[in-house]
Amino acid sequence: MYDVIIIGGGAAGLMAAKLLSEAGREILILEAKDKPGGRIRQIDALSFPAEGGAEFIHGNLTATIDLMHDAGIKKEKLKGKFCWVNNGKWNTGYNLFSNWDLLMQKLIACDKDISVDAFLEKWFYEKKYELLRKQFKNYVQGYDAADTKHASILAIKKDMESQDEDQWRPSSGYISIIDYLFKTIKKSRGVIKTGEVVQQIKRNKNIEVITKSGKYFCNKLIIAVPVGILQCRKKNKSFIKFPACLDNHIMAAKNIGNGSVIKFLVEFDKAFWLDKSFLADKKISAPSYIFADTIIPTWWTQYPSLHPLLTGWIAGPPATKMKDYSEKKFKECILDSLSSVFSMPVWLLEEKIKNYMVVNWIKETHILGGYSFATIQSEDARNQLKKPFDDFFYFAGEYLAENSASTVDAALQSGIEVAKKILISYQELL
Repeated sequence: MYDVIIIGGGAAGLMAAKLLSEAGREILILEAKDKPGGRIRQIDALSFPAEGGAEFIHGNLTATIDLMHDAGIKKEKLKGKFCWVNNGKWNTGYNLFSNWDLLMQKLIACDKDISVDAFLEKWFYEKKYELLRKQFKNYVQGYDAADTKHASILAIKKDMESQDEDQWRPSSGYISIIDYLFKTIKKSRGVIKTGEVVQQIKRNKNIEVITKSGKYFCNKLIIAVPVGILQCRKKNKSFIKFPACLDNHIMAAKNIGNGSVIKFLVEFDKAFWLDKSFLADKKISAPSYIFADTIIPTWWTQYPSLHPLLTGWIAGPPATKMKDYSEKKFKECILDSLSSVFSMPVWLLEEKIKNYMVVNWIKETHILGGYSFATIQSEDARNQLKKPFDDFFYFAGEYLAENSASTVDAALQSGIEVAKKILISYQELL
């Protein structure tokens, strides 16, 4: 019998486990994958470690920064220029977005929540705004992994207002944060079992958690799985059968957006985009992000690192359309996109590529998506899910945080919050 069982060994579950185990509670983490980390994943198939999932620290996010300080993990600031490529021409600067200032004015004045599509249809329905509509939808789909038919315009507004221009990477990768949490939990005698696929949860006198390999019992349960797992159907092999008492919570989870993400890691023989001749030809300095009107529209470099890696990114409905592509089709998308970006024939591009990997988070078993986005119903849904049921069942995850939503920091915040609630409930029982 455990004090607390945590289903899910991602950032939220591990953070909660750290605090609870350090407070002397007997905890068990059941993680379906073969290692903890959730949507944090280090890819070791290239010539150097690369991020297959979460990669950036978007600003001064206190939960992440504080944890890194405790672990002695340093952060590295992103440098380089944001670049836009149109018809082979490279540009820098935000002035490429037509009527962007007008859109920002309307967005700032907006005080009623509607979908992004409804907002654009209300204020920018005329043909002269066609390019602006496309650009803003692309932005929301790419950055928020959101479907503009359902995404909350007020959530997008809040997100844009709170964005910090500075971005960072953990110098040793996000996996170093997971490793630190794992070791700290073990040191505090917490138990972590991987490869434990939870199939059913029952509520009797105590809580019973049934996996493929056995049964576990506890007084309190934290459900720290991605929102895609809470939304999946019975036929899906990631499906968990929850007790009927949680029906309202599971219904609430279905009102939170589950964003689609596919990530492409392309390793080259050298980082030719940093060559002096290339930069002089394009009349730019070292690029960080590269945006283009291509099948895979967003790319970024490792600068200031010189690793010859370009990371491609597609999210939202465009990613959903690609989720069932074959490896051959994905490779064609990579080559077509980068051939257009660099004005380079495909055969020459292929000669320069050493290796590539596609991380399709939409089809990743026990994950089923990239990260959450806010719909018009999300606020009410979050309020429902943040309320423990009878002080037995708790939910945790990036989709529940008020600030820096959809990030690792949001997951850490949620883990901290739920651990505090449980520790307070135990104190009240004394």
